[in-house]
Amino acid sequence: MPSNPPRSPDVSAIQRAGQDALQSKNVSIEKLSGYLYRNCRLTTSKGFFYILKTRPSHNCRLLRHEEGRLEAEACALQVLSTRPDLVSARLIVLDTTTLRLGSSYLISGPFGGSIFADVEPSLSPQALASIDKSLGQYVRRLSSVAGPAFGPLRQVQGYPGSQSWARTFATMLESVLRDGEDALINLPYEAMRDVVRRHRASLEKITQPKLVLLELSADENVIVDAKNHRVTGLLDYASAFWGDPFMSDCFYKPTASFAEGFGKLPNGDTDERIRQYLYVLYHSLLAVVRQCYRPSEDGEELEARRDLTTAMRQLSAGSR
Repeated sequence: MPSNPPRSPDVSAIQRAGQDALQSKNVSIEKLSGYLYRNCRLTTSKGFFYILKTRPSHNCRLLRHEEGRLEAEACALQVLSTRPDLVSARLIVLDTTTLRLGSSYLISGPFGGSIFADVEPSLSPQALASIDKSLGQYVRRLSSVAGPAFGPLRQVQGYPGSQSWARTFATMLESVLRDGEDALINLPYEAMRDVVRRHRASLEKITQPKLVLLELSADENVIVDAKNHRVTGLLDYASAFWGDPFMSDCFYKPTASFAEGFGKLPNGDTDERIRQYLYVLYHSLLAVVRQCYRPSEDGEELEARRDLTTAMRQLSAGSR
């Protein structure tokens, strides 16, 4: 946690920052809920909108991997800036000082269309299925982007990557395990570390680093064309890294329509099944730890603990 916790940005200060960045005097501000980092929608007279993000309140407990998301998103947008078929939004401003808003902030855009969470209640089951299929197609295109090494995208700016997916995955899992240990959550920590070590060979079968968005599928993150029922982009690329695309949360419990859009899902051979259970282990562990750090009433922890138990049982039975 930063030594000087960010204060809540003043709306007038946000408006001035938006006007300067977008070179427009007509910028309306709307604070959005449902996001870890504080988000404001900046709307101009041109019909597009932009997103301004600042750090969470100092009362919000962050996990290790949730720090530095503004810088991570800026890097992701730069990496994807040559792919207009994937990302129409661009990095407008990254200000890592606290002088202007009392917190570092990022502005990205322009975004066309609607945030899926805003329009979902008004859509028919057929429209929702079309959007799920379109999301699968979008993720397939994202997954085609190759990187130089496994690990953070920021390795292109001097951060060392790894040539081992097994090592990278173990490092990512270890970060969440330590968050759980710090909070004294009752979990089988050493058993989880052990199953990752025992299934290292299955992870090492992944040799080509590809673009992964770890946290992709939330309705608040997906931008859609509500008339044509298709996905046009994402609101947040901060969880991007180079790894195995099947680790993304959109493969945690995919719908049939998503699977139709993406194509073949990884449930064929033994190594694929082992990797998928390892990824279920990661996401269910993350859900349990996150619930402890930031309690909610959505019942996520109980289901996540069941998934965690199932993954551990399958991985223990399938050990080599």
